[in-house]
Amino acid sequence: MSGRIVLGLGGTVDHEVVWDAVAFQRLVDGYDITLAELEDAPSPAAHSEREIVLGVLRSVHQAVGCELFVRDRADLLAFDARFEHRVTLGGTCVRAALALSRIGVGSTVHLVSISDEVRSLLPDDVDWICSADEDSLDPHIIVQYPAGVSIRLQDATVVASRPNRVILVNDPPNEHMRLSAQLPHVLTTACVVAASGFNTMKSESELRVRLAELEQALTAVPAGTPTVYEDAGFHDDTLRAVVLETVRRTFALHSLNEDEAQRYLGREADLTDPVEVARMMTDLLGILGAPTIMVHTSRYAAVIGADAERFREAGEAGCLMASTRFLHGDGYTRAEYDAVATAPREEVGTALARDAAVLAAGVLIVPGFDVRTEHPTTIGLGDAFIGGVMGGLAGLL
Repeated sequence: MSGRIVLGLGGTVDHEVVWDAVAFQRLVDGYDITLAELEDAPSPAAHSEREIVLGVLRSVHQAVGCELFVRDRADLLAFDARFEHRVTLGGTCVRAALALSRIGVGSTVHLVSISDEVRSLLPDDVDWICSADEDSLDPHIIVQYPAGVSIRLQDATVVASRPNRVILVNDPPNEHMRLSAQLPHVLTTACVVAASGFNTMKSESELRVRLAELEQALTAVPAGTPTVYEDAGFHDDTLRAVVLETVRRTFALHSLNEDEAQRYLGREADLTDPVEVARMMTDLLGILGAPTIMVHTSRYAAVIGADAERFREAGEAGCLMASTRFLHGDGYTRAEYDAVATAPREEVGTALARDAAVLAAGVLIVPGFDVRTEHPTTIGLGDAFIGGVMGGLAGLL
């Protein structure tokens, strides 16, 4: 397939916190936090450093990754200053582009902010366009914790049942999500397109304007070109429905992770149970309304809808890319990617792929790869998955 992989809509500069159990415990001790405070539903916003700490603890206790808007930038930077961190680039579109670049596949990203950090860290084979008129820097602070981490509260101890991450943000350019005037021109040569990032917007009226602008820009995409929307954790959950109005009529595939899927369902689903997985996917097809739905989990990807087989094939590359990142972090090449392809498939995904109830519901399952490491990477796994999907749809993986 000729043409360019186009990925949007907003990138970030990330500060990946180096997990320090002693420093985090010291912070928790200073805020007298109790177990009852962790039973509440995850909040989309934090109004103090104490609420930032609560957000991380809720993630550990409830085994759910999340994105948290920090209202006061000073609180965000104060929390960041307590820990060592590594400067990287983030945002779904940029991390997907980086994942592809590591195995020799180029792309074009749409950015809403630019800085020297972005210019220096983007590889040469990642072209970019940007809507910003001047440089700015609004880092996202990412707290990644390992499975088994134990944190003492005033009246209990919480233990992480799985590795996960919490993303802390205060990022005005991504809140406004201005589109570059160059975007329609870039889309005329696209072979596959992905969009994400509306989850950070705050104003419904501004969101509706951006969605209309994007829908108009997408008319420049050549006929038959796959278009993918990747969901995320909304800072204002009431805006999901606004985004869905455009997604269901504009994008061929609505992709989301297991946490987002269960938010739309309004219930927990046993992701290992064939009947519940089949019901989850058929319900999501009705709720979301896009032609095809893909849910990517830590064990497999599930696809249902009009073009399920095409996206199932792309999901193979997505699972492989995410597993490679899980195992190797940023330090992989095409050789490591190819080596992971020889790993055994994940047992739950393999069983679901063969299950009669799942198949009868029209659900196709892509088992993940059974890779294990004492030092897993959980940041950006969904983004790496989308990078693989895009490379697969472009016929380059």
